[in-house]
Amino acid sequence: MYVAGARLRFHLTPHRAVLRASAAVDVAGERRAALADAKILVDCWPVLGGMAMRSLVTPVLVTTLSAGALFLQAGCGDSGGGDTQASAGPATNITGVPDTSSGGSTGGVSGTTTEDPTGGGNSNSGTGTSGTTPPGTSTDTPVTSTDPGTSTDPATSDPSSTTEPGTTTTGVVPGTTTDVDPGTTTTGVMTSMTSTTTGDASSSSDTGDVPCSVVKATLKPVKPNMMLVLDKSGSMINNPNGYWDHDANPGTPKITRWNSLYNVVETVLTKFNAKLNFGASLFPSVFASGDYNANACKVNAVVEIPVAANNKDTILAGIPGPMDISLKGGTPTAAGMTAALKQLKSLPADVPRAVLLVTDGAANCATGAIPPPLFESYDSLVHTIVADAYNKDKIPTYVVGIDTKNVVSMVKMDGDPDNINTFTKLNELAVQGGKPKNDPVEKFYNATNQLELGTALDAIVADALSCVIPLSEEPAKPELTKVVISGVTIPHVMNCGNENGWVYVNPNGPYDAIELCGTACTNLKMVGKADVNFFCVPN
Repeated sequence: MYVAGARLRFHLTPHRAVLRASAAVDVAGERRAALADAKILVDCWPVLGGMAMRSLVTPVLVTTLSAGALFLQAGCGDSGGGDTQASAGPATNITGVPDTSSGGSTGGVSGTTTEDPTGGGNSNSGTGTSGTTPPGTSTDTPVTSTDPGTSTDPATSDPSSTTEPGTTTTGVVPGTTTDVDPGTTTTGVMTSMTSTTTGDASSSSDTGDVPCSVVKATLKPVKPNMMLVLDKSGSMINNPNGYWDHDANPGTPKITRWNSLYNVVETVLTKFNAKLNFGASLFPSVFASGDYNANACKVNAVVEIPVAANNKDTILAGIPGPMDISLKGGTPTAAGMTAALKQLKSLPADVPRAVLLVTDGAANCATGAIPPPLFESYDSLVHTIVADAYNKDKIPTYVVGIDTKNVVSMVKMDGDPDNINTFTKLNELAVQGGKPKNDPVEKFYNATNQLELGTALDAIVADALSCVIPLSEEPAKPELTKVVISGVTIPHVMNCGNENGWVYVNPNGPYDAIELCGTACTNLKMVGKADVNFFCVPN
């Protein structure tokens, strides 16, 4: 071993001793350069003769060359909680890994330091000893120490900067890259999908580190549960009012409103079948009659088609076909909504739920009523049902009207509520349902033909798509999660209500889901996926 050009300098202040050592090292004919900076705060308070005497203990410096590395250690003889470490054998420091030594640990280790594959911090092989290294004791066999009274380099070193007689200590200077012992391995596998790094590089403790996994995955948002609540009353097919100009072309024959609704539902289910879980509830049921009594108000207590994944074919087979002109009954909207909400409430609340209500008239068939009020009076209970679903259960209702006129109805026994403006009532219902249109006059979606009906349902279902992305596992470092959509990094924000970015669904944990906000949510709905990356260290 040969040390050339070693230079030592102390700058002493009342509270701090700063040691700077630089050495050019020549090992086995190969010159290597090493620079070690250490700042050591020493504050010792021995008591002598009943008087407190403040003394500054000069750090002990020993330069030891082992495996081509420069080790530097300084210590204070005070036993009051200071840090002292000594290690024998080749020590290992991994390039780019921050120093993880605890600020409150004291001890000596003999062996090789490696990463603990169980995530428990550093694993020290060999025989461990506790306490400071006493004078005259060597903890490293292949060591070179300076003799008493001898400076490292007579030509350049400060005469006062000599090592304590007979004491040798070794240690790795934080931030110094050293050669890795061939017998030492570090865990950590990087792949295009997942890289696992055991241990916590930013921890200041030698034990209790949490394993950290680098995960890069493309994830899709959760599939919401939506009930279609469809008006199957006789007015949907009655001639002439049940027919309309479906394509805004006077030259083509009119078709029934139910025909148009069936076709639009088929189109929407085809487009969104894989993105939402749909179900359907009819009001009244297919068992309702056309009589002027309660038989016209029948609604199934259990919905016709419960919510399920990929439910398109089941729904289309479970409702009347497009050419069916046998539909009968009143407009028991409240009963239809009750059945639909009962089904939705039985589903997990952490998955978005919503109702899409389509009707061509004002609600009647109030519970307990008898004719003529059964049909000629408006059933206001539907407003309470819709408002409670949104306010109490967080289930919104989208409201769609079929060719709804902004007029007040006449007072006559025609099976429709008297003296009611259906347009106004549907506006109120849309606001109470929590999903009104952004229109100062028309809050519900009013369709005057099949094209507008299709546009309305398409917009509603697209809006109902979720921007919540569940995570398969919680990130070890939640603050380092990165979200990317179409190559654009989405910022982590604090308020999803008025910011564009993403948030954790549970801000204080568990960190098992994120939600995209504002324009980021819009982009997610268009793209249908996002790259969510977990990292263990910044950048």
